[in-house]
Amino acid sequence: MIFLKIIALALGLIVAGANSVWADEEPANRVASPRLTTDQLSTWIDEQFAAAWQESKIVPPNLVDDATFMRRTFLDLTGSIPSVSEARDFLEYAGERHRGVLVDRLLTETRRPEKYADRTAAHWATLWRRMMVPGNSPEAQMAVGLEPWLKEQFAANVPYNELARKLITAKSDGQQMMVVNPQLGVRNGGPALFFQAVGGKPEFAASSVSRVFLGVRIGCAECHDHPFAAWKQQDFWGMAAFFAGVKNGVIDDTSLASIRSPNGGREYAAVFLGGGEARIASGKSARETLADWMVAENNPQFAATVVNRVWQHLIGCGITDSVDDLDKASPAERRVLDELAKKFVDADFDLRWLIAGITRSQLYQRECVPLKEVDSEPSPGLRPIKTLAPEQVFNSLEQALALPIARVDGSARFNGLRAQLIARMNEAASNSPDEYRAGIPQALLLMNGRLTTEATDLEQSRTLRGVLDAPFLDAEAKLTTLYLATFSRHPRPEEKQFLLKHIQKQPPGEQQKQAYAEIFWGLLNSPEFVLEK
Repeated sequence: MIFLKIIALALGLIVAGANSVWADEEPANRVASPRLTTDQLSTWIDEQFAAAWQESKIVPPNLVDDATFMRRTFLDLTGSIPSVSEARDFLEYAGERHRGVLVDRLLTETRRPEKYADRTAAHWATLWRRMMVPGNSPEAQMAVGLEPWLKEQFAANVPYNELARKLITAKSDGQQMMVVNPQLGVRNGGPALFFQAVGGKPEFAASSVSRVFLGVRIGCAECHDHPFAAWKQQDFWGMAAFFAGVKNGVIDDTSLASIRSPNGGREYAAVFLGGGEARIASGKSARETLADWMVAENNPQFAATVVNRVWQHLIGCGITDSVDDLDKASPAERRVLDELAKKFVDADFDLRWLIAGITRSQLYQRECVPLKEVDSEPSPGLRPIKTLAPEQVFNSLEQALALPIARVDGSARFNGLRAQLIARMNEAASNSPDEYRAGIPQALLLMNGRLTTEATDLEQSRTLRGVLDAPFLDAEAKLTTLYLATFSRHPRPEEKQFLLKHIQKQPPGEQQKQAYAEIFWGLLNSPEFVLEK
């Protein structure tokens, strides 16, 4: 954070109050700039942080090798490690722009058998659902029903302003709540399910929409003025008034755009955050009016929030200290974020463009920086080691173990085993990818779980049987295949030497096979499997 302070002093900037962010209800139209290509975007990103690092005398980390980039990109975009064949294909391909080619394939390739774009859309639907309704919240299981709708939006690359508008103005038309699995309570629904998943009341809707789409937490202002930010009670209830018709998942837009606080309190009219009273045009609902204001090109907070969230998912931490507290960030902290947000608006809110530009940058491809203290924050642009989300852990296990879970088309993944494992990991999982508290519980769960027990059983393990029964693989090739199946890389020279010596010490036959099983167990239960470097 040192260079941010230097920039702030040099520019003579001071921290802006929260309400000044949205001072005008109808700000002047912004002149759009030409849309950058993804290569131009990645170059621009690298230039911004190279200058900042030079100012702060930070030596940029080295670029990662191909195996690390491949595993990182597969996890970030598709939510799973690559298969052995996918890893071999990439590592053996030495094209000049092979990393960019991989990014484009994962984002846009729809052909069988890989169907990378579908897998990427499904993973980002999970990421967005977890961001909207955290996995350890009471209604998290219900919120899983949002994923099919979210996947449709990401698969079609719907502009983010349109996605947000659809969600904010969603109606409960009778098609939103279709039970898919009564035993698990999982529902498959449209965007209106969001309002029920966050609590089904106007105040919950206002708090969640403000956090998700504007990057501010106004919930503390529900009962009193916010103790740490500039938000007042009237700001909170002014936002809640837009959602006066939200009641236990049923939405009635005929309600007036006003709301009375509990226990016979004051009545509040709909008011934009930091702005004046909303004018509801004839023929429009309060929520449509809110959506118009919120997703407008000249609302800097909306674009900055989504850019910061995508950045957090890909880099491991936001451009600012907290993606949910943008109102507290100084102009110096927000300089790069706001400029990138403007470019995102110029690209018509294209999420696929934004993801491609970030993942093509050298900044994304640099080595992680270990944090010296648990609660410390890396300097902006430097990447921390990330813990995998519960769904990423299961998806990677499914890939590594060749589990017979998914059908050929990749659907029907919500079976009991997957749901149980994810539910248990959610108890300790963090809502931020750079927090480590999820790593150890996840690893312990894997070490003691039925999945890895069966996965290393010589009779039951599909991966082990496939490796050990292959007559064309010698000991080194078998060991390499197990590494590719778990770590997506070849064993390092010292690892290979040590493990091959251990294997060769065992008598041929069952004991030697058991040595491979023990190695496979150790790889699956290594921190490297549940962390992304």
